[in-house]
Amino acid sequence: MSDMMNNNFVAITPEPVPEGLAGSWTGNMGPYLVTMKWQSDGHGLFCYSYGTADVLQKLKFSGGKIQIQDGTKLILKEQNPESITVYAPYAAGKDTVLLTDPDYKNASGFCAKAVNT
Repeated sequence: MSDMMNNNFVAITPEPVPEGLAGSWTGNMGPYLVTMKWQSDGHGLFCYSYGTADVLQKLKFSGGKIQIQDGTKLILKEQNPESITVYAPYAAGKDTVLLTDPDYKNASGFCAKAVNT
């Protein structure tokens, strides 16, 4: 809750993402179907769908962390050409694997349209 209450997203200066991270990734975070789209300059989009909820937020990569516009963050733990592993550093946090998804075939319909701009 502290990250959200002390949100400083607009003050974060993004850093270039690690080589190979630019592009689109899709996976499940619990019941949420999540898609991230990264630009090489450290800016990105975070989209998720669950039931009737569809949400699109901006991302910034800084200090090895994925900063989400709502103030929450994820930590990039592992990366290879086919998948990335991120960790949510919160009470119920766990590792989540997202797979490369350049054609948005695994993304929700909403996210496939929202991030493919």
